[in-house]
This record gives sequence, C-alpha cells and structure tokens, in this order.
Amino acid sequence: METKILEKIGLTKTESIVYLTLLKTGTSKTGDILNNSHLNSGKIYEILENLKNKGLVSESIINNIKHFTASPPSQIIEYIEKRKQELENDEKEIKAILPDFEKIRDLSVKKTKTVMYTGLKGIKTAADEALNSLKKNEEILSMGITEKKEKKLNDFWIKWTPKRVKKKVLAKLLVSEKGEYFKIIKKMKLSKVKVLESFTPVAIDIYGNNYVLIYNYKEPYGCISIYDEETVISFKSFFEQLWKIAKS
Repeated sequence: METKILEKIGLTKTESIVYLTLLKTGTSKTGDILNNSHLNSGKIYEILENLKNKGLVSESIINNIKHFTASPPSQIIEYIEKRKQELENDEKEIKAILPDFEKIRDLSVKKTKTVMYTGLKGIKTAADEALNSLKKNEEILSMGITEKKEKKLNDFWIKWTPKRVKKKVLAKLLVSEKGEYFKIIKKMKLSKVKVLESFTPVAIDIYGNNYVLIYNYKEPYGCISIYDEETVISFKSFFEQLWKIAKS
C-alpha cells in the first residue's frame, strides 16, 4: 500500500502501514495487525498509541481483548488542520525567540571568523547573512563577475539582487567580460559597473566593513564567509586598485 502520502503529513512509515492495514481489515487485534502488516511485535503498542493520539485509531475492548479500528479517512483532514495550528503556534514561539538565536549565532560566527558553506543553498545563506549585516547606503564590492559559469548561478544572482535593492544597499561590480550577463547587470538598480577584461580573479564579494565572501562556482558549489576587519580592509584596498584601472 502507498504510505508516502501519509508520511508527508507527519506519520512515520510504520504508523502509515498500521493505519492503512486497519483501513483494509477493519477492527483487529494486535496479532492480526502484525500478521497483515508484516511488522514485528516490538513497537506495535507504541505505534497504536501514537495513532490514537493523532486521532487516527480508536480502541475498544471485545471479550476482554483490546481491538483497534482505523478512524474514517476524513479524520486525516482534521489531523492536518490540528497540525497546521500547532505549526503556526510553533512558528510564533520561534519568531519570538529568533532574535536571541541570531545573537548567539552572530557571536559564534564572529568568534569563528571563517565559515564554509556548501551548495547553492549555502551560497544563498552566506549572501543573505552578509546582506542583513548592512544598512541603507552601505556598499557591496564585487569582483571576478563572469557569465562563464552555469546559467543557474547567474540566474540566482539576478533573482537575489532585488533583495539588495530593496534594502537600498549600493553595489560596485567588476565584470570580467562584456556579454549577455553584463547587459543584465548594467541595468541593475543602485549599481555601478566596470569591466576589467582578461582579468578573472576568483569571484569575491566584500560586504561593507563586515564580510568577505569567496565563491567556488564549480561543482560542488560553495562559499567561504570571512568575518574579519583586517581581511575586509585588505580586500577593499585590492578592489579599489582594480576599480581605478577598469573601464566603464
């Protein structure tokens, strides 16, 4: 029987199997449930108790023996609604303490200074965190921008840029060649773009006075995030030298 749909809404695989077994067989003793579900007896009572707590199984005593019955399938919707409410309550609680979590992590990152992120999601996390450290009119300095990488990476930055613009963070962008990606970048708001052809350093972003992000755009994608004032100053100095000789 198909259990994956029930697993998606929060049941374990064994809970899904037992519920579907009871739907098929009707009211049953634990022995019959085990025989029909092909599960071992180790955790059957725990599984049934969990299903009872979720409102998906009821218990009755027949001839002094416990029997179990699957609740009507419509009860699954009630279970989902209950779960939604619980998740909403959990979300409110998490949002209330999120600033405290952020402070704890911020202290940890500052102490660590260097954090490695992997995958495109990791790059997004690093970029979002660095952007969130900036205020209005602060600046991101980017070098090593090239369209000679996978299209999904270029698409990612095109979609990410509105976050920067919404926050009114400025950007100076050093592009390594004129192409279609350059034409798109040139139109980005709050951006100054220059070209330094035949010079393609590793892709690096400098976020205000806070972070340096060094990207790896080859599989496996990744990003090194450095939180260190001296490192930021050094990279800023290097960027400004390149900016002076680059062409508009």
